Parts: sequence; C-alpha cells; structure tokens
Amino acid sequence: GKMALLEAFGLTKIFRHQWTMRSIPVLTDVSLSLREGEVLGLIGPNGAGKTTTIKMLLALLRPTRGYVEFDGMPVSRPAARREIGFLPEQPYFYDYLSVEETLHFYGQLCGLSRTDRNQRVAELIERLQLEQYRRRSMRQLSKGNLQRVGVAQAIVHRPRLAILDEPMSGLDPNGRKEMRDLIAGLRGEGTTVIFSSHILPDAEALCDRVAVITAGRLREVIELAPNGPHQGPFVVRVSGLPPATLAALDDLALAPRSQGPECWVFRIANREAVGRALSLISAAGGFVESLAAEQPSLEERFLSHVRGETRAP
Repeated sequence: GKMALLEAFGLTKIFRHQWTMRSIPVLTDVSLSLREGEVLGLIGPNGAGKTTTIKMLLALLRPTRGYVEFDGMPVSRPAARREIGFLPEQPYFYDYLSVEETLHFYGQLCGLSRTDRNQRVAELIERLQLEQYRRRSMRQLSKGNLQRVGVAQAIVHRPRLAILDEPMSGLDPNGRKEMRDLIAGLRGEGTTVIFSSHILPDAEALCDRVAVITAGRLREVIELAPNGPHQGPFVVRVSGLPPATLAALDDLALAPRSQGPECWVFRIANREAVGRALSLISAAGGFVESLAAEQPSLEERFLSHVRGETRAP
C-alpha cells in the first residue's frame, strides 16, 4: 500500500515516581500507522494515555522505548514537525492579544511571509466564523471560540497533519457540531487528522478508523468507514416459512433464531451462508422482510475493552 504518513513503533512511556522511584508505566507498546488523508480517532477513558501518545507523536515527550516517523523521517527532526499542526487539550493563549493578532503571531512562528500571513489569517477568520471577534482580546472569548482559534493556529501553515487533543471537550452540543464540521472540512481538503476524544458519537461521526486505548495499551483499531462490501455477519428477517425450513436455517445460522409472532430473525456468518439461506427461503416460498449487515456499535466494542480492565493505581 502507499506509505504511511505517520508511524509509531512500540511506543512505551514509563514515568518514575518522584519519591519512591517506582516505575509507573503510562503507555505500553503502542504501534500505529496513519494513512494520508484519513481521520483517526484516539478514544479511551480519561487517564488512558491518549495525551501521552499525542505528545510522543509530536516529539514533545521522549518515549522510554519505541520511535515515531513522519513521512519516513524521525519526528524529532524539525523538518518533520513543520508539516504538523497541534491543538493541545488546554491551549494557552496570550490573553491580551486579539484573535487577529494571535493568528498573526502563530503564522509568524511558522515562518509565513507577511503577505502570506495576511491572506491566510483573513481566510481562517472567515472560515472559522470569527469575523465579529477578530478584534476582541482572547480573554473575552467563549470556550467554543477559543477552540476555533485553537484549530486555526494548528492549521495556519497548511500542515499535512493536524493533531487535535480533545477538541470537543467542554463544548456545548452546538459547539461540538461546529467542531465536527470543521474536522470534516479539513479532511475534505486532504488534511490528515488525528483527534482524541472520550465522546464516542463524535468519533463515530467523523473517523475513518478509531484506535481504542485503555490503561495505556492499544486494544484495537476499528475500521469505521467500511471500504468495499461487508463480509458479515448479516441479520435476516423472514416470514412465512414452514418448520422444516426454519430448522435448516437454524443449522446455517450463528445463533438460535429469535422469534416474533410473524417473523423470525437469523444471524448469519458470511456472504456465502446468506446465499444458501436465501435459496432455502425462496424454495419454501417464504419472504425476506429485511437483510442487513450487522455493525457492532462502536460503543459495544469500546465497552468490551473498558470493562475487562482494572484501573492501575
């Protein structure tokens, strides 16, 4: 396949306790590969290690073991980091600067020329709907508007990758919706995005893939945007079948059928078995009420990882 944009190999972070010097593993052996143009969600409960992961991806924190490459070079090289934008979970802004000055400040930090900066700042202010606040000082902004300025500073230099740590946290439903639209818009422009969240519906709405991190370990990477045909399992609802056909379908199905007064529901493992089931049904003159790909919800899969663990002290 094509080369990963960002790759983490076996990231492990062990902190030492200040007094007892006992080692506290915060992250253990996390490997991730990010495809260009995708939105990847890091989801996990608070304290699971999401921020630690993000800081190591950005070389803001040195891994105890493991390493990170961006576009084939170590992320610790400034040339690699130039292509990355970052929104921390608690962004710190200079209170007394206006929105416009703040964005100019970050544009300057990123080395944009004055003309480039003027154009980009105007563009971002419009795009993030900050026109009426452009001359307001940062301390007068609501949480939602601060987050928008935060995203603007992360993408001021048109990075190939934007890393957003908990961009939805503390926002009301309206602010969350705006932030989701913003992230979807970035993806539409071809920017690759990683964001962390403990809010599952936000991740489900936005991500191509979701990496589940609990207690410092990567449990599973889930493909959300199913590429290509669904392989199973499938759920089929049928009516009007004789007992012999029902028995034959029971043998084919994954679990015993569930039964309504008029309909029976079967879970069937794969495409080939569905084909066999359909021919049994049509031979018996039954009717297919519905046939659907079964998608375990992100929540079910997430909770299965969170339940099985005891929190480390």
